Amino acid sequence: MSERPGEWVVIDLGTAHGSVADDRAPTSRQRRRSRRRRLAVAAVALLLVCGGAATASPPFRATAAVPVEPGSSVSVAGDLLVIADPAPPPAPAGGGAGGAATDPGLAELRGYDLPTGTERWRLRLPAAMSRSATRVGDLVLLASRDSIRRQTGTTAVDARTGAVRWSRADAVLTAPGVAVGLAVQEVRSASGAGRRISGRVEAIDLATGRPLWHEQVPLTAVAHVVAGDPPLAVLVLDSGRTEVHDLATGALRGVGTLPPADYAPDNPRVTEHGLVLRHPDTRPGRRSALSAYDLDDVVLRWSRPDRAREVQWADCAGDLCGRTPDGIWTLDLDNGGQVFATGDGLPWLPVRGSADDLVFRLLPDERIAVADSGTSTTPRAIGTLPVGSRDCRVGETALVCRGGNGRQLAIFTLPRT
Repeated sequence: MSERPGEWVVIDLGTAHGSVADDRAPTSRQRRRSRRRRLAVAAVALLLVCGGAATASPPFRATAAVPVEPGSSVSVAGDLLVIADPAPPPAPAGGGAGGAATDPGLAELRGYDLPTGTERWRLRLPAAMSRSATRVGDLVLLASRDSIRRQTGTTAVDARTGAVRWSRADAVLTAPGVAVGLAVQEVRSASGAGRRISGRVEAIDLATGRPLWHEQVPLTAVAHVVAGDPPLAVLVLDSGRTEVHDLATGALRGVGTLPPADYAPDNPRVTEHGLVLRHPDTRPGRRSALSAYDLDDVVLRWSRPDRAREVQWADCAGDLCGRTPDGIWTLDLDNGGQVFATGDGLPWLPVRGSADDLVFRLLPDERIAVADSGTSTTPRAIGTLPVGSRDCRVGETALVCRGGNGRQLAIFTLPRT
């Protein structure tokens, strides 16, 4: 892995984000806008002090630090930092009780409070090549992966105590604020984790792990869980057949056929308002197209030429936008209208785990600028991280990054209003 933050992707927290909804829980869009407002107000205050320049933004200062091994898996799940050792922790020098209790088939996981860095719990689970953690209400879903990046199991633990609630031998897809998940079997692939699924697809109650309904996928497919009223499960088979199910009941709400495409977790991009697919354009003189479909009946809404060669999908305050080397464009999902803004030539990369609210980029002096992204190509500065910061993750209240030596995690408290 490169030591230069501009050359790596900030943490992958897996496919699940958010929390289980209660009777008065905010929607995913309300949560995004609430965080955006919080960051925007903080950013405006900083801009008044710093003149609005990212390079002049005040530095983040670490409020706590946690030791970590270079090969450990690190995740931020809401207000919890989870560290998983890929092998049993080393025995104390000279042996002793700690060494005697070591089991080579188990790995140790530690949960720390954010932003204080205080240890909450320790837990031992079967050893895995890597793990990631995702917060769902009062639970944390711990996902394990094997040597070729296939998810091999999911364990739900109590976020406060670390007590195991339930465990499954497959992957679980979730969406913010949705109390039901979709358990899937990932296809073994070296091209990317979770790129395809096959076999049995099963909806489960996330609080208990109890199955609700299931379906057998006859081909490989891409699956999505979509927040909304009601929440939906969207299955896109490699044949193009697309099924939209009520996530809680399994009832089929819509079915249709999409054109041939390179189907992947980010293609089509699915929102609660519809889906947008990048696919080859069969019209003369055109290379590719963007086409939008209703989720109710999978009927084509609009189609337009796609001229971007490289694009990163992003969720910009509930709208769909794409970041390219040349700038950012935003799509109107109702009619396909496209608004393009030219960038300044220095790419901003999304901080994973922030729902695209935070972005970062490497400055000429090797510091890392962090900003509230919005839909602008000139994001609003929040602060800068020290030289050597890397492998960063963001949660509800804190940003966590490895230091230059890889053996310590620095915890930076996000601005509050």
